[in-house]
Amino acid sequence: MNLLRKKDLHDQVGVAKSTVADWVEDFAVYIPKVKQGNVTYYKPETIDVLKFIKQCRDQNYHKAQIMQLLSEKGFPVTVDEAIEDVKQAIEADNPRDNLMNMMMMTGQAVAKLADQDERLNGHDESLRSLEERQRRQEELAREILRETREVAKDVEDVNSLRQQVNELQEAMAATQEALDRAEQTLQRKATIWGRIFGRK
Repeated sequence: MNLLRKKDLHDQVGVAKSTVADWVEDFAVYIPKVKQGNVTYYKPETIDVLKFIKQCRDQNYHKAQIMQLLSEKGFPVTVDEAIEDVKQAIEADNPRDNLMNMMMMTGQAVAKLADQDERLNGHDESLRSLEERQRRQEELAREILRETREVAKDVEDVNSLRQQVNELQEAMAATQEALDRAEQTLQRKATIWGRIFGRK
């Protein structure tokens, strides 16, 4: 996976660096990222999220509306960021308004997580179904292999029988040839004896 720095994002999204910085902060719960030491890196999926936010901003949607749309469109929520946002809202100068917003966002996040869990359960069921189909196909493949081996053995037996038949036919032909020669010899001898006895 190719991780991105914040400075790498604005070119691909087509907005100013400061705008990307604002969006990454405002919509942190939907921004997939990883921290390595003190450096934050962004996953490639971040580009899709930011491009969607840009489309919404181009249509004059406000932050709350964009949050709702991100949830509806199935963008995954980053749980750690959602928890961090709630902590910041509690510690802010005007915690009541911030907390109300965060509670709304957290509710959406929880609903989204439940939806994701349901989809994962669906994926698990599909995976189990695929595994069952694969198991049946493997059994069928083993059965076909067994039958193929039996057919190969039958073919080998047939070939052996053909060879025996050919050998018998050759032996019969040789015997017939020997009989023909013997008959010819007997006929010659009979003729000779006939001549001998006929002259007397």
